[in-house]
Amino acid sequence: MSDRSRVGNIGRRSVWDNRTTVRRLHGIEYRMLEDSDDIHDFINTEVRKELEEDFESIGEDPQHDALLNSLPKRKWKLEIVGVGEVRMNPLILNSADLKTGREFMERLTERRSELRKALETGGTVIWPIVLLREQKLLVDGYCRHSTLQEMNIPEAYGYVGRFVVK
Repeated sequence: MSDRSRVGNIGRRSVWDNRTTVRRLHGIEYRMLEDSDDIHDFINTEVRKELEEDFESIGEDPQHDALLNSLPKRKWKLEIVGVGEVRMNPLILNSADLKTGREFMERLTERRSELRKALETGGTVIWPIVLLREQKLLVDGYCRHSTLQEMNIPEAYGYVGRFVVK
């Protein structure tokens, strides 16, 4: 999944900017929403829109994806999560863009290098990673997560979604 709209775009203003705070954890700065309702809205608009585009680019139908359809049924909360405990989705890791033919992992390696340089120079603020509580499955933030892992950062801020049965 891409981080293009949420990572390092300090100069770009968003509708979410007035509701965010910046916190530091293990030397990394995060821009985050703290209110559960704001997080829910953010996940189900901004993150969902990007995930739908990403799924379409790899030939998957986002309308019939169980993970995407579960997002609105979750209670979202900001938490500190162990970077090493987060699982990545094999469907995403093994995917390739249908238009360009580029493999996800190839592009991720390039983006990870760029993000690491920006983080090490203090030139960027990142958003929390997004994951499902039950499976500890990463939903969004592959570049952020893998960069933090490569930098041996033990914990990160995450928006963690817990499935709520109504």
